[in-house]
Amino acid sequence: MKKVLVLLGAALVSGCFICHKGFPQEEPVIVEQETATEEEKVIVRYSIPEIANFAFDSAEAEPDLDKLETLCADIAAYPDAVVVVEGHTDNVGPEEYNKVLSTKRAQAVAEQLIEKGVPNPIRIYGAGSSAPIASNNTEAGRAQNRRVDVVLVRE
Repeated sequence: MKKVLVLLGAALVSGCFICHKGFPQEEPVIVEQETATEEEKVIVRYSIPEIANFAFDSAEAEPDLDKLETLCADIAAYPDAVVVVEGHTDNVGPEEYNKVLSTKRAQAVAEQLIEKGVPNPIRIYGAGSSAPIASNNTEAGRAQNRRVDVVLVRE
């Protein structure tokens, strides 16, 4: 009787393992983050205006696909990291509007990362115009500020 129970238990366990492997993996979920990323948790930061630049008043990403592929490969080197996609704008317009627009920009890039197969948890954050990387006094500077940063963080 013991042998039958052991065999039955082993069959049940192996059957569950086989069935579980057949289920599709969950897709990453994009979660909005309410505050800026804490610098002490940052593993690496990619300021990537050249990967995903945005036209004025637009959340439609115009990515450089080769650079996006390179970014995805870099992310793969940190399988335990959380990916935070931070959207940014120039300083034209009201800050409340820029905050919403920057969140939409972060969402657009986060969706592209998922399409490229990034399995890490992804958060988005809309920084508005609070963190420029160039002067907002020139058109060229404002164009550089319409960007996303991808930040890998420890939990």
